[in-house]
Amino acid sequence: MKKWLKENIFVKDMFVYIVIAALIFYIPVWVLSFFGIITSQSWYFGGAAAWILFWAGPFTPTIPIIFAIAVFIKQIVKKSKGHEE
Repeated sequence: MKKWLKENIFVKDMFVYIVIAALIFYIPVWVLSFFGIITSQSWYFGGAAAWILFWAGPFTPTIPIIFAIAVFIKQIVKKSKGHEE
């Protein structure tokens, strides 16, 4: 387990994957905000706020989901570069 953590999580490029994963995780917020700006309807902003407030709650698995997405992206990039294990 320690070896897997050192190879997959505790590397410099993992920060980039985590940022990308967080952006992917919060796509509904971006989409709802975009539609709210275009249509000037406040319930879109309410939906975006509800998404953020729900996932910011203490009993939601936000961080593990973002880490899982980041590891998945890293594995895809590794595979596409030809570094299969």
